[in-house]
This record gives sequence, C-alpha cells and structure tokens, in this order.
Amino acid sequence: MRCWPVNKSIGNWLPLALALVLFGCARQPESGRLLATAGSAKLYLNEVSSHADTSSAYAVRNYVSNWVNEQLLYDEAKKLGIDNSPGFQKRVDEFSRQLAITMLLNHRVYDAPVSLGPGEVQGFYNSHRDEFRAADEIAFVNLAAFDKRSIAVKFRNALVSGSSWTETLGDIPTYAILDIKDSVYLKVSGTNPAIWNVVQSINVGSVSFPIQIDSLSYVVEVINKIGAGEPLPLSYAAPLIRERLTIEKRRKLYEALMDSLRAVGNFQIDPSVAIRDTSVQE
Repeated sequence: MRCWPVNKSIGNWLPLALALVLFGCARQPESGRLLATAGSAKLYLNEVSSHADTSSAYAVRNYVSNWVNEQLLYDEAKKLGIDNSPGFQKRVDEFSRQLAITMLLNHRVYDAPVSLGPGEVQGFYNSHRDEFRAADEIAFVNLAAFDKRSIAVKFRNALVSGSSWTETLGDIPTYAILDIKDSVYLKVSGTNPAIWNVVQSINVGSVSFPIQIDSLSYVVEVINKIGAGEPLPLSYAAPLIRERLTIEKRRKLYEALMDSLRAVGNFQIDPSVAIRDTSVQE
C-alpha cells in the first residue's frame, strides 16, 4: 500500500484508522537516541523533535506515550486484516483523491500570487462607499506607553507645546518607551477600558494626560473620531477591500482552471442529467 505525506492541518480530520496507517508508513532516518519501540517500529528523538518541544520532558513523554498507543492499535488493526479490507482501501483512495485535489488547488489557486492594481482598492471603495460604515465609534490615534509617569508627563507637555508626535518621541530615551502605536484605529472592543474612556472624553487634536495602567503610563493623541453609522475612511476599509478583491481574483483563477480542464478533459455526462435546470432543487 502507498503512503502519502500529510499536511498537519489536514491530518486533524483524518479517520483514526487512516491516520494510524499513514503514521505507520512514514519512515524516518534511524538516527539519534532511541526513545521507544512497539512491535517492529522504532521511535527516535529526531522524529519527536519535528512534532514536539524536546526541551519539555512532559511534551516528549506525552508524544512517546501517544506514539506507542497508536502503534499498538495499528499493529492490532493489521492482525485483523483491516488494512487490507475493501472498506479500508476505499477510504484510503478517497482520501488520496481529496488530498491530491487540495494540493492542486493550493498550488494553482489558493497559494498562487495575486496582485492588486494601484487603483483597484480606491475604485472598489468609490463604488461601494455605503457598504463601509462604522458599526460602533472608532478613534484614529497615536499611542505610546512609558515606564515612568514623569516621562509620560514630559512627553505630553512637549506635544501640547506644539512639538510633533515623531519629533517628541525622538527626544525620549528608547529604553523608557515600552510601546508605540502610530496612526492606529481603536474600537471599544479590544481596547483597554481606561484608555477608551479617555479617548471618548477628549476632542480631536487633543492629547491625553498620562493614563496609568498597572506599571505603565500611556499617552494618547486623538487624530480623528468616527461615529457609529458614519462612513469609514479608505485607510480603515482598505484591508477589508483587499481581502474581498483577493477572494474574487482567486474565484476567477478557479473558474479559469476549470474552464481549461473542461476544454481538454476526457469526460462525458449523460444528457438526461441536464434535462432540467439543475440549479433548482426538485
């Protein structure tokens, strides 16, 4: 029986029997420390290192224990002839077919490079403005966290005096700056309540007093606010648009692939299958 390499994400949904036989078929170089044996199978440290953290005794022990259990189950299945049964082979063939299709689609469609023209995002945004509105209030801000409140106060005072955000950060020792977020969007979900409450309470163009959260002092400069229901700016909507355009381009890649395969493919369909409109459920 043949053995196929299995992607980890695909292996999660393999039937247990199929996973066991594929595991049993995999042959690794016999090198390194021998950790366990089960029947004629041997498990070496170099095999474990590609699946588990070998610096953790618990992880290694857990992997080895599972390996022994699976190998014993696989050996028992072979004794019973399960691996040679028609039902087993049918499942293996089905998996092999689906795996081959998945790998082809990954190569030709899902992992294929997709580029967007310079005007595509803007054009899509212009044509679908009404689809991009804020569900909740959003704030466009600069944010920085400092290790000392005194540094945060100094930083804020410089901003209020007219210094730019970038210039003022350049005057602060880098070791005192623990976090920087330049020109980011904040939403109520995912934002610390203490920071969000201050952002809501100050006007656009204002700089907050230091906001103390645990051992950090935050300063926020509010660049813009977008109320619920208001149009989202292109800078916010652009990632969503790129995702939608990419999905559409991959759909077209799939359709082009199927058209090319149908054009040269060796297949036939019984005419009676297409007598009725197959898009309508009977």
